[in-house]
Amino acid sequence: MQFKNILLPLSLTFTLAACSGEESADPSQLIQQGQYDAAIEASESQLASVETGSADHKELVIVYAEALAESRADESRDAFLAFAKAHPDMVEPRDYKYVVSGLRTHAAYLQAIDVMDAGKKRWAEDSTIDELVEALKQDIAKSGDADSMAKMKGLGYM
Repeated sequence: MQFKNILLPLSLTFTLAACSGEESADPSQLIQQGQYDAAIEASESQLASVETGSADHKELVIVYAEALAESRADESRDAFLAFAKAHPDMVEPRDYKYVVSGLRTHAAYLQAIDVMDAGKKRWAEDSTIDELVEALKQDIAKSGDADSMAKMKGLGYM
């Protein structure tokens, strides 16, 4: 029954797009093609039409955060953390890991630290979060980013 409830909004989205003669852009695919601005636009459009707090909403927020990470890292961090705060029962350590990974890919270490730290505070003993902390520490050490090193030290991670 729950599976049907998830498919219904998606099928309606695709039906409406087909009726309007427009094809709904897949933000994930646009990210894979390096079309971050188009992915942001597609995500924003889809976020406006999806039920807040639904599984589809969560997935779109995570993809949106990934698209924003390329050029608007503060917005990426803020979008994900706002969703996590509003819907704490929906997020998992792997969601934090995914968003931090997107930020790390674009060397947005300061913002990645904020997301990682929020995840660590929530799941202090989680192995996924522990791996995330270690990976971020290694990236920052390799990068030589003094501000990020200082922030990690200040938070007690280094």
